[in-house]
Amino acid sequence: MARKKVKLAWILNDSTRRVACRKRTKGLLKKVSELSTLCGVEVAVVAINPDNPEPDIWPSVPDAIRTLEKFESLPKLDQIKRTMNQEGFFRKQIEKLDQQAKKLANRNQDLHLDTLLYQCLSGKSLDDLNSQDLCDLARMIDAKANALEERINDLKGKETHSVQQASVEERIGSNNDSRRMVPMSKQDSLVLYNIYNQNIG
Repeated sequence: MARKKVKLAWILNDSTRRVACRKRTKGLLKKVSELSTLCGVEVAVVAINPDNPEPDIWPSVPDAIRTLEKFESLPKLDQIKRTMNQEGFFRKQIEKLDQQAKKLANRNQDLHLDTLLYQCLSGKSLDDLNSQDLCDLARMIDAKANALEERINDLKGKETHSVQQASVEERIGSNNDSRRMVPMSKQDSLVLYNIYNQNIG
């Protein structure tokens, strides 16, 4: 059975929130341990729980201090290269969603224009369309015509190339045919031998 998707929001119930914090902190430390073991990544985790006076630290206090000091010794540019706060994370998510929305809007517009084009080809009057639809439809028809013309030119170019290649192969084949040696029969060989002997004699 699939797990129910958890809504990412503040848990109002205190006991439920404490249980969730304990479970998720344990799961986080387990994932960090797997990351460090499988990928050889140097990781330090400090999780401060308001209900627990002692913070959860992984792997240990000395190792965490050493890792944090190593991070602090890096240049500022390297420190902030891939860091992201919650605001930056949500901004990135919003940008992705905006791009998806634009793609879907463009796709819907294309489908709308395709439908209008087929309706006009089926007999719908252009007088029923507004000026924006007419402009978009004209732009789409021009684009399709240009694409069709490019395709025709491409096919003509391929056909011309094929004809030229066939002509070259035919010329090469005819030259080869004129130089090809035909095997001689035994009787023809004897006739040539006698003619040769007569000429020598």
